[in-house]
Parts: sequence; structure tokens; C-alpha cells
Amino acid sequence: MANRRNKTATIIQFNPTSDFYFQRGIKAFQKNDMSRAKTYLLRAATLSKNEEEKVFALCQLAICHQHTGEFTESIDILEELIEKSGDIFPEAYYFQSNNYAFLDELETALELVVLYLELEPDGDFLEEAEDLKETIELELNGF
Repeated sequence: MANRRNKTATIIQFNPTSDFYFQRGIKAFQKNDMSRAKTYLLRAATLSKNEEEKVFALCQLAICHQHTGEFTESIDILEELIEKSGDIFPEAYYFQSNNYAFLDELETALELVVLYLELEPDGDFLEEAEDLKETIELELNGF
């Protein structure tokens, strides 16, 4: 007890934000730590200041599920996003198309990728979507 010192604890105030958790989620995703990425992205969605932030975080969460083969979970998240906010983030249709393609539900996948291409003719995933569309069409035609 002679060495016991009287220390004053320093309290650091921390107000987590959606962006803080989103950035951590992206870093975990890049390190292929999908469990942490999912946790952080879900937290980012719950702390979102607006609908656009929430949609973006949930879309990234759906992509994490897709990368771990949890296509049904990814579909559920994207389906809800599309129903509520499809116009905010049309890329959700492209990601949803990928889910259905992985599940071999090619007609649905084709409908969704075509919808994405119609909504975003110059979108960020234009090349990938065109390739996916072509691949699905070949599969459906027996090639």
C-alpha cells in the first residue's frame, strides 16, 4: 500500500457517429474480417443521420453477407432497401441481381440487372452489370 498513488482518471468523451462505424466496417471488410464488418456496418446504419446514410451502410452490410455466401440475408436487406428507398441507391438492384444469380434464380437476376442498367445507364457498375447480364442471358439460352 505504500506504493499506491492517488491518480485522477481522465475521461474522454466519445460520441460515435455513423461515419466512424462505417469507416471501421469498410476497413474490416478490406481485411476480410466479415464478422466485424457486419457488426460495424449495422451500427453505422443505426446511427445514421439521414436515410441516404442508412441505405448506404445497409447496402454495404448486404455485400458483406454476399461475400460470406449468406445470399438470403443479403436478399432480405436489399429487398427492404429497394421497397423503402430504391430510388436513393439504384445500385441495390445490381447487388440484388448478383444474389439471385448466385442462387441460380436467373430470370429474377436478369430482371434486376436490366432494371439497374435502365436506372443507371452510366452507373458505377455499368461494365460489371453488362457482363452479368450477358452471362445470365447465355445461361438462360443454354450456352
